[in-house]
Amino acid sequence: MIQKPASIARPVLVFALSGLVAAALVAVAGAYAFRSLGTDEALKDARRLTDVTGHGIVEPALTTDVVRGRPPAIARLDRIVRRRVLSPDVVRIKVWNAEGKILYSDEPLLIGRRFPLGGDELAALRGRSTAAEVPDLSRPENAYERGQGDLTSVYLGLRAQDGTPVLFEEYLRSSAIAGNSRSLVRRFAPIGIAALLVLAALQIPLAWRMASRIRNAQRDREQLLQRTLDASDKERRSIAAGLHDGVVQELAGHSYQMTAAIEQHQPEPVLRQVLAEGAAGTRNAIRQLRSLLIEIYPPALRDHGLAAALPDLTAPLTARGMDVTVDVQPGLSLPSETEQLVFRSAQEALRNTAAHAGAGHVSVSVSQTTGMVTLLVADDGRGFDEQQLAERRTEGHLGLSIIRDLAESAGGNLRVNSQPGDGTRLELELPTR
Repeated sequence: MIQKPASIARPVLVFALSGLVAAALVAVAGAYAFRSLGTDEALKDARRLTDVTGHGIVEPALTTDVVRGRPPAIARLDRIVRRRVLSPDVVRIKVWNAEGKILYSDEPLLIGRRFPLGGDELAALRGRSTAAEVPDLSRPENAYERGQGDLTSVYLGLRAQDGTPVLFEEYLRSSAIAGNSRSLVRRFAPIGIAALLVLAALQIPLAWRMASRIRNAQRDREQLLQRTLDASDKERRSIAAGLHDGVVQELAGHSYQMTAAIEQHQPEPVLRQVLAEGAAGTRNAIRQLRSLLIEIYPPALRDHGLAAALPDLTAPLTARGMDVTVDVQPGLSLPSETEQLVFRSAQEALRNTAAHAGAGHVSVSVSQTTGMVTLLVADDGRGFDEQQLAERRTEGHLGLSIIRDLAESAGGNLRVNSQPGDGTRLELELPTR
């Protein structure tokens, strides 16, 4: 019984949703990465701006009189700074000498005061390099920057006109740098998100095509299994019919002839014994052939169902002296394909029991619940392990594997539990709808 292939819409939808979730996660991570990149770029822009401002505007105005603290020179530098440097984003300017003296600031109360310079500031002063940091507003030299919000300090080493090394320091609002960062994110993030969405959209038809191919391959495999099963049934019927109408009838005729010869002609004792043994052997051969016919093609299954066919399967085991119990739920009503698969599974299990188990007792039961039928075959034989099962497969014993494939194709499952010395338990579950 082959189930109708499941729709591929659901797995493709799950794939699409998982792709969108993955794209969203990548987009969020990308946004953070863009933001970090934007902050780095904004800091680079701030350093470049400070470099241009320092070298292009402030350094030409750093006369010897500024270095010496002459008020007219400082006033002239202050006018230049207020007109050309200070802005809503630039809140403070300081010019230091190497001894930590503030030569100039737009905050007049700082001019002339001394504060120790850190190692990075001295390195920038001597190397004429640019660096940026978040200033510690609790330090005394930053007392007048408190209340200005978050700031970023950018400092640059310059030279006065007489060659004196000085440090130019510019305090920028961090919100301006963050704004530049967000601007970069807004500029490039949509492109990345759009690319992710396009990629996700392109994967959907590919996933649909792949799912269709998998479904078609599964359908072809199931159809091949069904054709194999149908061909096997047809071949079994043909063999059973040939044996029944040919060999069995001929052997029965020979048996009748030998019995009649004994009764009518009263032959010599030796000949009488030979004819009697021949007739008995022929009848035994007929019984064995009829048992084989039942196993090949059970008419009881077709005409009377599992309750009549399963005892026929167990008859050879009973003849060997094995204790066999068969329990079929009364009123069992199964589709023909399901009934045949249950019978074939029991047949394969009992065949293995007879050939390999060395069991003293075997039980066969079939029960039906709402929408499900269960076959259970259990014996108390020697059992087997996975290695022994693998060896049987390599020797060509594929009966259980074929039954398992048929069960899965029908939407059910086959479980075989066995341990050496602990018997074997086969359980088949199949849907009945």
